[in-house]
Amino acid sequence: MPMEYYTLPLDLGKIMRQDEHPKCSLLDSVKHHLHLLVTTAFGEFPEDPRFGCGIWEHDFDNLTSAHKLREYIRESLLQSVQVHEQRVGALRVTIGLRQEEVPEQESSRVRKRIDVTITGVLLLTNEPFAYRDSFFVGPLSYQ
Repeated sequence: MPMEYYTLPLDLGKIMRQDEHPKCSLLDSVKHHLHLLVTTAFGEFPEDPRFGCGIWEHDFDNLTSAHKLREYIRESLLQSVQVHEQRVGALRVTIGLRQEEVPEQESSRVRKRIDVTITGVLLLTNEPFAYRDSFFVGPLSYQ
């Protein structure tokens, strides 16, 4: 019998009413979980203070060199994925970090953009896997 995976965000109202909650594939479930890991700061989830990644410890950091920051985020994310997403093996994490001009109402602003790529293999099916996400930090926003 194939496993069932629920979509994120969870609709707790449906669960409480015992209605059918939308389901998704293993691939989508892993991607949803990785997105949650990437966008959660350490300590934000009280039941497991290690859930999340270290991106948010340097959210407004303009002093650390780009190379050190990129390596810190990569290592933090790799460790977090290894601990919290065990459905993926042969993990590889790459981080892109750059300054990008973002248009605002009457001007533009330079923001730090982080591009995350996580690749590996889905252990259950032995399929290659790739997750990509990008966002601006200081403060967090999506494209």
